[in-house]
Amino acid sequence: MAKQKKVTVNGQEFTLQSVSPTWYFGVNDDCGMTGGKRNTVKYLDTMFKNCVVTPSEIRNDGMSYFDARDDVRTPELLIKEIESFLRG
Repeated sequence: MAKQKKVTVNGQEFTLQSVSPTWYFGVNDDCGMTGGKRNTVKYLDTMFKNCVVTPSEIRNDGMSYFDARDDVRTPELLIKEIESFLRG
């Protein structure tokens, strides 16, 4: 069963869920986060859609949710929370 954790980022509450280590490292490799040409937007979008349970808008829309709000700060902070949770 996937672990879950609630976090508050930039005044908004998110529920995170764990993914398998194989999946996590695969996404890092696929997005170039471990070397090569990075695709940060793809990485953030994939992580948000697979690790955020609530709000469901982020699970469904990923980065488009933040694009619609011209919000750079929240996804920057949220990805740090997700990575810390997965590594914890």
